[in-house]
Amino acid sequence: MFERAKFYSIDDLGNTMELTRAEEVLEAYIEDKELEDINDVIELYNVKLLLDNQLALKSWTEEQKTNYIKKTKTFGKVIVSFFRSHFTEESAVNMFKDLYNGYEQDFWNIFEKYGLMDLLTSSVLLAILAENQDEIENILHCNKIVRFFDKELSNFLTAYSKTAELLVNAFLVNDLHDRKRQLHIPTSLSDRQKCEIILRYLDSGNAQLGITRILMQAKDVEGLRLTPKIRLKAKQLEAKLAMIPKGAIVAGVQVGFSIEFNPQKGINPLNYSLDGLNHKFVYSEQYLDGLSDTELLNCFYTLFGYTDKNGLVNLCYNHNENLLFENILHKEVKGVYPVNDYFRLKNNIAFSQLIMFDNYLHRRGKSIDFLIRNYYEIHFKNDYGYPSHTLSLPKDDDTYVNKNKIIAPEMEAVMKMFDLFVEEGEINPELYEYKMGLHITLAKSLLKCKHKYAIIKKGPNKIYTPLGLLFSDQTLLSYVEPYKEDHYFTLYGLLSSGKPVYYSNYESHQKPKIDYLIEHFYLKVTEDGLLIFNNPPRIQALKLLWDRREISYYHCEPKVRVEIDRMVQLGWLEFDDFLLSPSERHYVNFYLNNTEYSNGLQLRNKYSHGVSSCFTPDEEHQKAYYYFLMIFVILLLKIDEDIRLYLFLNPHLTSLGHEK
Repeated sequence: MFERAKFYSIDDLGNTMELTRAEEVLEAYIEDKELEDINDVIELYNVKLLLDNQLALKSWTEEQKTNYIKKTKTFGKVIVSFFRSHFTEESAVNMFKDLYNGYEQDFWNIFEKYGLMDLLTSSVLLAILAENQDEIENILHCNKIVRFFDKELSNFLTAYSKTAELLVNAFLVNDLHDRKRQLHIPTSLSDRQKCEIILRYLDSGNAQLGITRILMQAKDVEGLRLTPKIRLKAKQLEAKLAMIPKGAIVAGVQVGFSIEFNPQKGINPLNYSLDGLNHKFVYSEQYLDGLSDTELLNCFYTLFGYTDKNGLVNLCYNHNENLLFENILHKEVKGVYPVNDYFRLKNNIAFSQLIMFDNYLHRRGKSIDFLIRNYYEIHFKNDYGYPSHTLSLPKDDDTYVNKNKIIAPEMEAVMKMFDLFVEEGEINPELYEYKMGLHITLAKSLLKCKHKYAIIKKGPNKIYTPLGLLFSDQTLLSYVEPYKEDHYFTLYGLLSSGKPVYYSNYESHQKPKIDYLIEHFYLKVTEDGLLIFNNPPRIQALKLLWDRREISYYHCEPKVRVEIDRMVQLGWLEFDDFLLSPSERHYVNFYLNNTEYSNGLQLRNKYSHGVSSCFTPDEEHQKAYYYFLMIFVILLLKIDEDIRLYLFLNPHLTSLGHEK
């Protein structure tokens, strides 16, 4: 079977091949010639889509392009004429059977796009579905068809075995790159019916572990509100599906960590080693003994790595970070914070570092609470001229329940005052009292007019194509002679190694992807045939975006900032001016409340609204308190970084509000 032209998307890397086939179709096209094959007609539809999206081969002359576009303007008439003369209730099923593989979605799209809805009848629709049940997904991508046959499709979905999966994908799952077409669920499918469908799915014996886990922890959204019974059943089923069968042979990988505060003299401030997959941290007490109180809290940055050199928090979920053999999904569940084993590991390390550091400090007659108070009240005021207020932190001998009830509102007060300072340049106590309550994560940055962060703009975005080609380990663009056995996982990694990579060594199936990067000025070929980076500053910006999906703008070199500005102008990026970056806001929300995520710890909610201590072990309250301290430390480090960056960008100031 020969390949037919197909339009997938404007950024698809196979467009060159599709345009080559389209050229053959256009050259052979004879106007007014009657077509008899449904696939010939749908191919014309795809050729028209290719040219309507301004795609063209480099080899085409301007005259060719003009001629081809002129031809495609007649295709609509041909498509409509064919369907009106050939599509009947009697021919519909056989016509659908004859479709070329990959043209099914186009078949339904044509009815919507060309005003042919009158040709579709419920009997035709149901007859096609009777023989092709899974075709329902393509139909649900067509909003007009769904609305036109709302009741018929609703009835079909109540009996279809995969409806629960469609509901989950329609309402609860976000595609990471927003490239997938929306699924439209019939409005006459009631909430009760949706819940009954999901319950039957969970009882069917065919429920998938991934879908079950989503149902277990998903937050209610408009259009799908899960009952407590569904959540409980999903939770019980998940435990069974995740259970390893007795007698199964499983290859285990031991991952862990150890932390030691060593009094031995003469050792480095930090000795880190990796023994297999076990992380070992040894900290010098002699070094810590020589630090001031301010420097001690800064250890969460300098030694414990809570934040990186760019001021971004290292503890947030990162889709690029995973343990060996861990499966990383390219979808995110709405209302669920994505937690993988690597996220758990690095946060368990950070949590343990804080507890053991607190134990060390107590041996010196201090505590994390003491360092927080000093950092905010003394360091901010004396070193930056920030008008800190006196913190009301818990007493050492207080219960952990009461400690938690005190520290949560105090942390909020710190953020509310900082936001007021950003707005007014001062903290007026009376104005503070009138200021509306502020969600911790919504505090603004002092750089609110100067772009604190650059982030990837939501929705379909051309930036994902170069990001994937350069940095993904799925493209196989690093698999090229003579380095096929050298274990370079990404094209960026190979080209950054300094080893000579020749364009001519790439195979024909790889070259369209390399050509894309060359045509868009990410790569270039030297006179010697070597493949090298064409625009290093843009590559550096893209690498930062791949690593974090966000960039701390003023931590970048000026040339990189120029490229960031250009990508903002292209509509690929946008600026964000909060104190916390988007990933940091999500992270703090995961720990403190349930406004964004259903699987969060909800620490603030629990202690702000009261907790019955008789039902919760004291060790759980103690654990919650250390989590509060961990978040408090992070917020202070972020304020500190924000003030330092503001003063750096305003060299005429000696401190906040004071000119040189």
